[in-house]
Amino acid sequence: MTETVNVGRPRDDRIDRAVLESTRDLLGELSYADLTMTAVAARAGTSVPAIRRRWPSKAHLVHHAVFPDDVAVPPRRHDTSLRDEAAAVIDSCAMLMSSPAMVRAITGLLSDLAADEDLQRELTARLRQAVWTDLGERFAEAAERDGVHLSVDVDLVVETTFGTALMAALLRGADGLDGRWRAAMTELLLAGVGADRRPTEAAR
Repeated sequence: MTETVNVGRPRDDRIDRAVLESTRDLLGELSYADLTMTAVAARAGTSVPAIRRRWPSKAHLVHHAVFPDDVAVPPRRHDTSLRDEAAAVIDSCAMLMSSPAMVRAITGLLSDLAADEDLQRELTARLRQAVWTDLGERFAEAAERDGVHLSVDVDLVVETTFGTALMAALLRGADGLDGRWRAAMTELLLAGVGADRRPTEAAR
């Protein structure tokens, strides 16, 4: 007798893409508070139950929309300097914060995460796995190539840059994160980790 295993219907990636794209589009038009699953479902041409089967809450949905699983991370190189990596981290954060939809999403998420410790741990762990770890490793490897002993935890480098970019976007507006701001932040970041000193001095 042959046993039949019911594995259910395969997940439709087209729906996933439509929902995530619709969420990003709506965040360009609405505040986080005004964003609803119903509005996303209508824009994506699907249903609220279909969305909830994939993302159990609005916070989960928005987090995946602004930090998708397939985050485009450029290939890691082995000839970049610490300055190159610092500039790349700052450019990435500035690019993210230059989107009003991203700023709305993050500020709304922060409110939800502050009220739910389990959700905060879950989504923070996802973000670290997708982005933080890679950026931190790149920064540490570049410092080693330059012979610079980092005086701070590399995670703090990424956290500080991300938080500063968010605050700058809120205070200055998206246009404020221009080339001048990025250049100044690069110098500030390098000075903060001790990279403005000669390697022999930094290693003491």
